[in-house]
Amino acid sequence: MNILIVDDHPIVAEYLRAAAGRAMPEAGVRTANSLEDALERMGEQPAELVLLDLGLPGCGGIESLLRFRSAYPGSRVVVITSEDASVVIRGALAAGAAGFIPKTAGPQLMVNALRLVAEGGRYVPPEILGTELEQGSQAADNSKRGVLTERQRDVLEQLLQGRTIGQAAQELGIAEATAKHHALAVYAAYGVSSRADLILAATRKGTGTG
Repeated sequence: MNILIVDDHPIVAEYLRAAAGRAMPEAGVRTANSLEDALERMGEQPAELVLLDLGLPGCGGIESLLRFRSAYPGSRVVVITSEDASVVIRGALAAGAAGFIPKTAGPQLMVNALRLVAEGGRYVPPEILGTELEQGSQAADNSKRGVLTERQRDVLEQLLQGRTIGQAAQELGIAEATAKHHALAVYAAYGVSSRADLILAATRKGTGTG
């Protein structure tokens, strides 16, 4: 897989490069510091996954995403931005983004989110999923404290019983993509990246499912 990071801040670009490298060690990672530079690099060598900053100078916001999607509709574009307002997230997803990751996301959450997208999933911050959109602020606070929502606890319980995400989704009567988002939030809350580590962490910390 080829990955293109589009961000005009060198430090942020390097942070994203490191996260992408951890998420997909075999991938080739390149960077571009403007939309025009990114489009030119895509012409030279297409990238399957693009991490696009919505705050690019001269062409910020959803406009940059629309231009990129129009030029290269076959690439999966993940929006990376410091703006985490629900209206921005919904706008990005409506414009075809494969995911939305705030720049404030911690290293492990960033890695897990990129892995999910690379596997064909769609990452959205858990606090704005479904009917929880109106309660986004409270959910974000809970996430920072490591507190799981009721649905996240349901998914955690299914995972601890040995079910796959697909089986958990079927058992709970929710879409598999939604179950993936909740599972990602659970992994982030426990600071782990594998089921084995999750079981150990949940055993030590207590699952909060009872």
